[in-house]
Amino acid sequence: MALRGRMNDLERCRQLIGFSADGIHELDLQGDITHVNQSGCSMLCIADPAGAIGQPLASFWPEAVRPTIESALLAARDRQSVQFTRMLPSGSGEDCWWLVSVHPYLDASGQVDGVAVISHDITERVEAKLALDTVIHNRLNLSELAGERGVARNQVLGRLLADARIVQKQGDGREQLLKLQLGLASTAQAVAEHASQQAQKNEAIGQLVAGLSHDFANMLQIAVVALSSIQDDSANLTDTQRRLLGYSMDGVQHASLLVKRLLAFSRVHRFIAEPVELAAIVRDIEGFARHSLGAGMDFQVESAATELPTLSDNHSIEQAFINLCINARDACNGQGAIRVRLGELVVDEAQAGTLRPAGDYVTLAVIDNGCGMVDAVRERLFEPYFTTKAEGAGTGLGLAQVYGVLRQAGGFVDVESAPGQGTTMTMAFPRLHLPAAD
Repeated sequence: MALRGRMNDLERCRQLIGFSADGIHELDLQGDITHVNQSGCSMLCIADPAGAIGQPLASFWPEAVRPTIESALLAARDRQSVQFTRMLPSGSGEDCWWLVSVHPYLDASGQVDGVAVISHDITERVEAKLALDTVIHNRLNLSELAGERGVARNQVLGRLLADARIVQKQGDGREQLLKLQLGLASTAQAVAEHASQQAQKNEAIGQLVAGLSHDFANMLQIAVVALSSIQDDSANLTDTQRRLLGYSMDGVQHASLLVKRLLAFSRVHRFIAEPVELAAIVRDIEGFARHSLGAGMDFQVESAATELPTLSDNHSIEQAFINLCINARDACNGQGAIRVRLGELVVDEAQAGTLRPAGDYVTLAVIDNGCGMVDAVRERLFEPYFTTKAEGAGTGLGLAQVYGVLRQAGGFVDVESAPGQGTTMTMAFPRLHLPAAD
């Protein structure tokens, strides 16, 4: 009877996998398929599921993507979970985007005895992002074109102003000078009105996102309360029901975190560049950061040898700093050391690049002794929604926010990392040269 119960549980799990809309492939240590659900067959256009058993999973992927899946399988054999995004052609010929998660199976002794590959269709999300990027790109192009036209207009107006002054000196240019002044005033008014309209549009979008996020958070809270009530009476549930209940709780909690992040990004807080001092910002938020990291982390802040002024937004720097600290804590699995180092950096012409201009910078570095990163992960580190964390443990937006803050401030982010050797992430802000005191 016990054996029959176990077989029933296994069959129930197989059926549950079959119900999933995600593509699920189970592999042995060589990367050969041992089981695949219907969604997994549709994803890779596998017409004969039985014939696919025993075949390498990589052989069903396009040639250009095989190195990525093989690299992920290699990491899984080393007990690491990996996540990446790729585009695959569907059976209908349309391109689909997939978020692929690769996880190792561990036996009772903690050894890897198989690999699970779970693929989630994110085509709608990617297409929405691409559409948004297109709109932003078009707006930027229009802004650049308007800027070029503004420069040309200013040059013309400057020449007219010089001519008007000559005519005025000759005693016969008063009327032309008045017309020129009126034209300048009209141009300034038009520019101000356009800027006001754009600000109102941005504020309206932020209020809309905030309102929707707030309503969605309320609905999620109802779901959390209902699931918690069921969880409190879990003795009346079967093992499968308890497991599915756990999945549900994880899902709504993850959704709640995303809603909080949306609310934070949609609040009416614009990037306001003003003189700030990096060491002072770190001192103000040090206690909050230490509390957020938990008791398992050794968190130390090295004092700055001098003042580190820059022109940026205080709130945005605080948020970026906390994001780096949380990322470092996760790299240490909550047990490790984080050092915060403040300093200075000079980038000369030989070291400069398109995204790393030459100049004088003040720096804020977060250093951890965690697991480190391979080159493939480091290259995609600042992509929105890219994450190596387990599904539900991260949104992939934290480091994208860090990158955005540095770009707005005119700075850059340096990343030094290697597997097993920890990570150093350095935010570099252009130094603000203040006038010397009398």
